[in-house]
Order: sequence, then C-alpha cells, then structure tokens
Amino acid sequence: MASVGVGHQAGPVASQPPGRGSDRLLVVVGFDGSEASYRALDAARRLISGRIGIIEIVYVAHVPVGVEMFPYADVDTRSGFDVAARQFPEAIRARLAGLEQRWHFQRRDGLVVHEIMAAAEELSCSYGDHASVVIVIGSAMHALHQVVGSVPVALVRHAKCPVVVVP
Repeated sequence: MASVGVGHQAGPVASQPPGRGSDRLLVVVGFDGSEASYRALDAARRLISGRIGIIEIVYVAHVPVGVEMFPYADVDTRSGFDVAARQFPEAIRARLAGLEQRWHFQRRDGLVVHEIMAAAEELSCSYGDHASVVIVIGSAMHALHQVVGSVPVALVRHAKCPVVVVP
C-alpha cells in the first residue's frame, strides 16, 4: 500500500495510486459526524485543492443488527438518523467554507461499505474516463474494529477505486 501525505504524522494509507490523465478528481467521503470523519473531510479538501474536482459526502444510516427486533428502538434509531442528516450539512458547510459549489451531501440507508462503494461507482459511471474517483475515510476508532474488521479495512479490500484512510 502506498502512503499519501495529507498533513498527518502517520499519513493516510491509499489502496491504489490515483489515476493518471483524468480531467477531474471526484472524492467520496464517508461521513458519520465523528472526529475521524471530519479529518477525512479535511483530507478531501486538501486533495481537491488546486484541482478540478468535487467532494461527494456520503452519510449512511445503518441500523445495527438486532435493533429492528425492538420496534421502539428502531423508531428512535431512525429518528436519530433523520436529525443527523439535517444537522450534518450545516457542520460540513462551516468546515468547507469557500468550496460552496464543490461539494454535495447525500444520505443513504443500508450497509456502510456497500453504500460508499455504490456512491463511488455511480460517480465513476456519471463522469466516465474524464474523472478519477477516490474514497476518503477516517480510520477505525475502536481497537476491536482493527482486529475484527472495520469500514476502512473493508473498503481497502473491496473498493474498485483508490481508498485513502486518514488516521
């Protein structure tokens, strides 16, 4: 794996080198409001700096296994997702001041890894050979995720485009 420097001491890890010869850079950021996702957002901003490109911010509302068995918990969980989806764009707008026309926020429901890869694939299909797509994701926050697997690890293993994991 190649290391791509974006201003952090350890440097993010990229699963593949960025594509050559494309006209624009399309950066898909997995975002959940965590500090790691804000660092990923900052890294995406630096990636498109001085380039033609956009940032597609993807918030995936994922209902944990077992929650759907308890109707009241499921309703509360989904309500929390709706609140977050309304609040995140304002926080992102503040973080990406000056890039108003260069980012888009979308909410998806489902499995986090699948939905982030689907968003990247949709952008790739929309722009074709004239763009390079890269996924930027914050590193796993819990030690257990680093052992049993996490969204960043699954993306690095399965995504068809480069993946930058920001520590």
